[in-house]
Amino acid sequence: MRPPRDAVDPIAYALGIAAGLDAAAVVVYDLAQVDNQPALVCDDFDLETVYPPETWVRASRSASIESGAA
Repeated sequence: MRPPRDAVDPIAYALGIAAGLDAAAVVVYDLAQVDNQPALVCDDFDLETVYPPETWVRASRSASIESGAA
């Protein structure tokens, strides 16, 4: 997915779509796709990079996930 060419903040645009889809993770080719700042994504999502293959876990989880409740 690509944001519109006139998107002021393309990362925020993509994260908004991910939130609307209730996504658990965002997958990008490399950290350059998120301005080399995984924290931009990890407040709300896990982040996966293709190159190098790496995972950053979100900073916090909802209370229902932490407690193990479904």
